[in-house]
Amino acid sequence: MTIALTEGDQGKRVIEADGTEVGMVMEVRHGTAHVEADPSVVETLQTAFDTGGNNENTYALSEEDIERIEDDTIVLRTRD
Repeated sequence: MTIALTEGDQGKRVIEADGTEVGMVMEVRHGTAHVEADPSVVETLQTAFDTGGNNENTYALSEEDIERIEDDTIVLRTRD
């Protein structure tokens, strides 16, 4: 199943599959969500995702990184 990111996903919380909050979607461009990371998880995200945006705490999530999109939350796929 393909997950389609839209501008309507801006402002949603982004969480890991285990419920750990990692940030909030600040912008969606061309199928990529630009997430401002919670300061407590920045180091973990640096190894998992591409940087993207205007500062070092912003990460780019593609549709392949996402397990599902809920009303107010985007849940990430489990990473190995």
